[in-house]
Amino acid sequence: MHRNEKVESFRGWGLLGLSTLAISLTLPGQTIGVSAFADHLTADLSISATSLSTAYLVGTVTGSLAMPSIGRWIDRTGVRNTMLLIASAFSVAVAYMGTVRHFWMLIIGFVGIRMLGQGALSLVGQTSIALWFDEKRGLAFGISMTASAGLMSLGPLALTFLIDEVGWRWAWGVSGGFIFVLLVPATWRWMEDRPESLGQRPDGRDFLSTDEKSRAEQFTVREAVATRAFWVLTGIMVVSSALITGVTFHHFALMESAGLTTAGAAAVFVPQMVGTVASGFVWAWLTDRASARFLLTSCQASLLGAHVSYAWAGPGLGAAFYSLLLGVNGGSIRALASALYPKWFGTDNIGAIRGVATAFGVGASAVGPLIVALGFQLTGDYVELNLLLALVPAVAIISALFVKTPHKATGSPSPDDLEIG
Repeated sequence: MHRNEKVESFRGWGLLGLSTLAISLTLPGQTIGVSAFADHLTADLSISATSLSTAYLVGTVTGSLAMPSIGRWIDRTGVRNTMLLIASAFSVAVAYMGTVRHFWMLIIGFVGIRMLGQGALSLVGQTSIALWFDEKRGLAFGISMTASAGLMSLGPLALTFLIDEVGWRWAWGVSGGFIFVLLVPATWRWMEDRPESLGQRPDGRDFLSTDEKSRAEQFTVREAVATRAFWVLTGIMVVSSALITGVTFHHFALMESAGLTTAGAAAVFVPQMVGTVASGFVWAWLTDRASARFLLTSCQASLLGAHVSYAWAGPGLGAAFYSLLLGVNGGSIRALASALYPKWFGTDNIGAIRGVATAFGVGASAVGPLIVALGFQLTGDYVELNLLLALVPAVAIISALFVKTPHKATGSPSPDDLEIG
């Protein structure tokens, strides 16, 4: 719908900033954020680390089941209203975590922060970016991934400081209030559903111009999940989500087994953060310039390399290189999942399509720690375990070599279909 007044400048870049803020504020619902509270939860609730992990798994898996419905809701209701409701509910869920008194309350809390934070708020923020950018989508996601990863890397330090100052229960409450105050009014004031609602087009293009991008195929959820490309991309996302979460959850045990001190193991997160930030920008930028086959295979090659390189992980460069490769995989798969779904399947139903994929990704992050724990029980050695885990991204690489850009029956082949590059 066109407005009668003078056409305003392109709003996409400002909304990119707002969406990136929303993604960054999911921190309390992410594994890296919850880890700051782990010891306090086990001590004050008088539960074991195994019980805490079980509650986390149940909460994550249960929360993931709602992602397809939330995705459809975003498409039907629009980004602005859904972000308002999700951000408000997430802030309440985070504050609720400060009130938990027993195991079952903890499970309810984990369902809330994992479903609304890691799942829904991330999904609506990424959907907004996909709607406002087309030809510049890779650049936009590159900026967003870089900024949000950088901000999240500072989160554990901020949460630890807050816990030391006010206690872990009030730290949850303050975090929930911070999310509400910072995000909800900004969303109410500035968020817009689509560029067309302001008489604009993605990337700020002339509304009267026509090009191939404007005629991109639009898939329904049923059509998207019927393509091999959807399952290859989703499968690769599942592999990365499960394995990275698994080794991150058991990071200190892995590093201590490799000969690092507790302080040294904590320091290894620095190269991982560097890899995440740098690769998030590079791989997102490359989605506009390189074939999906190359991007997906190189993404999984970094994960394969990380697992193999653990055999040489030790104090110094060995552990840093291992951690750097993990970061590269984490940043690159986030960027590719954000950019390739709308590039391949259009944006008319992108919330619902991403909702299905996100359900698998969130669910995989729940079982990853269990895979590593059971694998260690079977092998009794983290080097052998990592070499076995390296087989999983190796299979993912093979599947990525044969991926083709999806088309409907009347579609024509794309360069990705004709060459590997």
